[in-house]
Amino acid sequence: MEPTYKPIAVIVGDVVDSTKLTSTQFEHLLERIKSIQTWISKGHSANAHSIERGDEFQSVVHDIENALRYTIVYRIGIKALGKAFDSRISFAIAAHAELRESVSESMGTAFVLSGRGLNGLKHDRLLFSSDNVALAEYFDLLVKYLDKQLTELTARQCEVMLPMLQAREDLSISELAEKLDIATATASKSLKASGWPLINELNCRFVDKVAGLKYD
Repeated sequence: MEPTYKPIAVIVGDVVDSTKLTSTQFEHLLERIKSIQTWISKGHSANAHSIERGDEFQSVVHDIENALRYTIVYRIGIKALGKAFDSRISFAIAAHAELRESVSESMGTAFVLSGRGLNGLKHDRLLFSSDNVALAEYFDLLVKYLDKQLTELTARQCEVMLPMLQAREDLSISELAEKLDIATATASKSLKASGWPLINELNCRFVDKVAGLKYD
């Protein structure tokens, strides 16, 4: 057990209607979740993950300013697989945790808040909470609007947006088009239709706010 008093983020989610997926679809889903978790670990070597029963996933995030970006990547990465795929995700930022080698056995406020949030999700598919009341209140409505935007995205729009979020440095439209082997005009049109400029702006605001958090 490794106690930590610094704030961490915990992302927890499950796949919607996973029992309706074919075995081939389920394999694609598992492969996508594992690839996202590998990518998240590149952001911080201490980030850790779990997959339970194949359709529930969890990430412990130490670079907390990236928690929203990681959450969006989970959501659109899964949706990009096709119309049959979506997920519900709750993520939380809080101080004080007891981290164990197994993510599922770790404890702390962020684990409680994210788990409680996921259990409380009914019609919505995205929720943010924090032991920092001001932070939670600031992003409450913004995350609800984000949820609505992400829910309305097509698989193709998610596929086009995904590299923009996963790039460690800013990706130009022409670079995106080359990466996806599509026309630059097509890439630009898809990004605008997906609401990428506002989603990117929200993520930048989240990074700024979280980076300025003060914990005793």
